[in-house]
Amino acid sequence: MKLKALQPRLHNIVFHTHTVSGIVISFALFICFYAGALALFMDEMYRWENPEARFETPAQVDYNKVIEAVANYEAAFLPTEEFVVLPPHEHSPYIRFFGRKKVQKGKKEDTERFRVVIHPTTFKIISEEKPRTTMANTLYRLHFFGQIPVVGIYLSGLVAFFFLFAIITGVLVHWKNITQKFYALTTKGKWKQIWTNSHTTLSMLTLPFQFVYAVTGALLGISIFLLLPAAFLLFNGDTNEIIKFIRPEFALKYDKEAPALKQYYTVDELCDKTLAKYPNAEITVFFATNYSKEDGTVTMRFDDKTGVASDGSIIYRCKDASVIKEIIPNQKSYAEGAYGAIVKLHFVTFGGIFLKVVYFILAMVTCYVIMSGVMIWRTARDNERYTEKQKRFHHKVTQAYLAITLSLFPAVAIIFLANKLVPMTVIDRTFYVNTIFFSSWLLLTLVGLFWNSYRILNRNYLLVGSSLGIFIPITNGLVTGDWLWQTFTEGQYYVFSVDFTWLLTSIIGLLVGRYYFGKKHSTINLQLKEEQPSEQVTSYS
Repeated sequence: MKLKALQPRLHNIVFHTHTVSGIVISFALFICFYAGALALFMDEMYRWENPEARFETPAQVDYNKVIEAVANYEAAFLPTEEFVVLPPHEHSPYIRFFGRKKVQKGKKEDTERFRVVIHPTTFKIISEEKPRTTMANTLYRLHFFGQIPVVGIYLSGLVAFFFLFAIITGVLVHWKNITQKFYALTTKGKWKQIWTNSHTTLSMLTLPFQFVYAVTGALLGISIFLLLPAAFLLFNGDTNEIIKFIRPEFALKYDKEAPALKQYYTVDELCDKTLAKYPNAEITVFFATNYSKEDGTVTMRFDDKTGVASDGSIIYRCKDASVIKEIIPNQKSYAEGAYGAIVKLHFVTFGGIFLKVVYFILAMVTCYVIMSGVMIWRTARDNERYTEKQKRFHHKVTQAYLAITLSLFPAVAIIFLANKLVPMTVIDRTFYVNTIFFSSWLLLTLVGLFWNSYRILNRNYLLVGSSLGIFIPITNGLVTGDWLWQTFTEGQYYVFSVDFTWLLTSIIGLLVGRYYFGKKHSTINLQLKEEQPSEQVTSYS
């Protein structure tokens, strides 16, 4: 089936804008997808990175004892101020508690936030403020450039926005023969044709996935720029009003001088009421404001994780357990469900582990699409229309892009190793682990700039990353005593799956490096000329 093509002049404009927008964001977009693909399993990786968390999650938690434990640990804790609790779940068995405490600032009393991690059965305070392990969180933050202060998330939003632009222009360019493109995948012929066919075919196959991530990534990254116009038009510039519209609990007002109650519904009782009404759901978070006071409330958020609209919330009044506001799953208004649906689509918090695996595979395919686009851009400029100086520039840009992106594979293996080799008792442990990761990534990138052959560059990063990956399950076994076969037989499947995935990936990587990149391939040699009539030949293949 042939569809109507764009006019030649419009086609050229769209084609060139697609190329420019794609090449500008390519390495940043690769990082977003690669780190984001790993971050999909952030919760599943927690037990692996933290050996102390390898215990069974209790079926029920006494949150009254949790509050009591926090009050005993932190004398300045203010239970009547807002506190937030993240219950334990199968991925992460600890309770995370966020509260406020009274502090003295000069002659004036004030409050500040504090954070503790609590064991769900012993109610022992495990850690406070800075967690001792954040490997998965580091990769999660990397996918939206969270390590760049203030502007990082906005940059990731802009990258997603231009990715959306590249998707639309790419579809327009290939609109005429969009059906035939599904059958164009081949590994034969010239490299330019291989890159072009695979780029187009895989882009079309993963188009819905890429479109979802482009839209949700842009909305989450630059939402402030989308909210500002609506705030000025509807709420006289007050963005807080929009937030209250989306999150009704933020619209409630409280009296700090409200009298304390002698009898009130506790958090445990309100949890039981919620689960009795929604027995298939899991409470994901709850927070209390003016708890145990006359106007105190507790908000319960829950989710059965079966769909993008399966989450809901109930705001209870503490004194009588009356419902102030209830958002019923799958019956939400657009305003109530839009933001939650965007978050679920982006982070795949529905559909279970199988859907995460599907998303992971599609993200890896998208990484290949991004890099093949760079290679198309490079090979398309290997002709007589460009001077030797221009060809040199195109080569250096491509080499830099490949070095930055492909070195991420061995760098990720290094952060997994660092997570085991840096002792848990070291002060500021996360700082050292993250420093090792980013320093090794920078070093590997710089080394790649000296490998002038694309084939050698690909091969070396693959072999280095695969070789390091082999040692990840071995290091975990040596440090924690939880060897691959033991974690499987003991039912610690999250720990086993991380070790096994690295082992399998590393073996495949070594085999590919040995049998594919080890073969002698014909190379495209370009004679680089400046002032001398002849210079050293540089390989670009």
